[in-house]
Amino acid sequence: MKRKLKIVMVLAAIALTGIIIFQAYWSINAYKLNKQQFDRDINTAMQRAMDSCKKDYFDSIRKVMVYRLSDTAIHIKLDTIIERDIAHPSLNIMVSDKYTSFGQPYHMLLGAYDFYRRKLPHKATTPEILTEMSFYVPSFLDRIEMLLSMQDIASHFGELQGFLQKHKNEEPSDSLMAHNQIIKHGVYELPPNFRQADSLKIAKYYRAELNKLHPKVSFKLSISDKPIPAKTADPHHVNDLRYSETDEVNYKYHGFLFLQHSSKNQLFVRAVFDRAQAGLLKEMLAPLLFSALLIVFTIFCFIYIIRTIINQKRLTELKDDFINNMTHELKTPIATISVAIEGMQKYNALEDPDKTARYLQTCRNELGRLNDLVNKVLNIAAFESHDIPLNKEWTDIDGLMSDLVNSETLKADKQVDISFENTVGVKSVFADKLHLRNILANLIDNAVKYCAEPVVIRIILSKIGNYAEFIVKDNGIGIPAEHLGQIFDKFHRVPSGNVHNIKGTGLGLNYVKHMVEAHGGKVDVKSVIGNGTSVSFTLPLSND
Repeated sequence: MKRKLKIVMVLAAIALTGIIIFQAYWSINAYKLNKQQFDRDINTAMQRAMDSCKKDYFDSIRKVMVYRLSDTAIHIKLDTIIERDIAHPSLNIMVSDKYTSFGQPYHMLLGAYDFYRRKLPHKATTPEILTEMSFYVPSFLDRIEMLLSMQDIASHFGELQGFLQKHKNEEPSDSLMAHNQIIKHGVYELPPNFRQADSLKIAKYYRAELNKLHPKVSFKLSISDKPIPAKTADPHHVNDLRYSETDEVNYKYHGFLFLQHSSKNQLFVRAVFDRAQAGLLKEMLAPLLFSALLIVFTIFCFIYIIRTIINQKRLTELKDDFINNMTHELKTPIATISVAIEGMQKYNALEDPDKTARYLQTCRNELGRLNDLVNKVLNIAAFESHDIPLNKEWTDIDGLMSDLVNSETLKADKQVDISFENTVGVKSVFADKLHLRNILANLIDNAVKYCAEPVVIRIILSKIGNYAEFIVKDNGIGIPAEHLGQIFDKFHRVPSGNVHNIKGTGLGLNYVKHMVEAHGGKVDVKSVIGNGTSVSFTLPLSND
């Protein structure tokens, strides 16, 4: 059995080690796959953030252009042209102010104009339609921009003269050069805090997009006027499993800059994740916890199986010991009865009435012992099947104890001193008289077995609340501490130490525990090696 148990434990350890290794391998690979997906997702989020910045940028341009074209100083005129192709009527668009105009009217199909008008979700004004159209027609956008630029230059003529005077020695010094410089450094100049405003805008949109994919990770933005070199990464290096960064993107959506000027002020942006693993592990928390619980559950199952096998081994040993002890207990009275019968048959004991009476009494006593053994086994089996009926009645304590002390004293094969003390004057208890007597008889019998002569047994009756407490003390060899929690188990027998040839079934104290609990009481034991044992049990004093 020990060899089989060792084999089971080795196999369980191997299986558990394999499961842990597999779960660790799975978790590491799952993390790597999630990390690869994470690296793709953060780039996707960055592109979406740039799209949001671009939309925000164009929305700001729309607002400014609509505002400028709605100015009363701007004159917009739309003329329908009647041509031979009446199926495709055309439209002339004239935009001017007091400083300049388009020059020649801008010519386009009326259907195209209606197309841009329908793109707007509301009933749009002419400035709104022209603004919308400028985003899809670059040549028209150039005319609008030129018109607004000339308007700004004309309205800042003093600044233009100052600029020309300041740069009069530079080449070329014509008005075109001045115009370009005004556009670059004047009307469309970026504010001094544009980078801070842009970083806040990028961070806001990136955080919003990242929350849709990986809400538990943190990042920082790296923004520069020059390209930002990527960090060389090794996918097998531990530090790189914790680090991530996005591809470099160009940001050119700051301030009110028309498209052809925005390239002069572009920024380079990366998002950097120094502790990407923290967010990823949070996202993997559920499967990791499930994996850990699976390992814990597997360990529990293996422990339960091994403990079951150990308990089964222990029960097998106890049953073997019980059978050996029961065999001895049965053989002794059978042998005694056989000797008595043989004496009556062969040695003319029947002719001697006194000898016949002695032999018959011996047979009667031994048959009583056999009957007690059989009853113990039957009682335990019946109790485990819940088949023992309790015939409870008011039982006279003093009368029961007097009879029990006398019979146990006569039955003992040692010098015995058994005494009973009723400290509180309890006259009766509501219990099954037969089983109460058997409980006390078992405790006295155990005390006699494990005590050297002279045997001193004290039975004390006291009262605790609504319970009567019986205490049986002896001066025996005591019970080792490691056995105190097992003495009430079926078949369990405490090693007898220096006291030899002590036989028993291992059922007595198990019977005591079952019967006391069946009455609604509790049983307890205290013992010190060499100083005896004290067994106490309680019984209710009422019949509730």
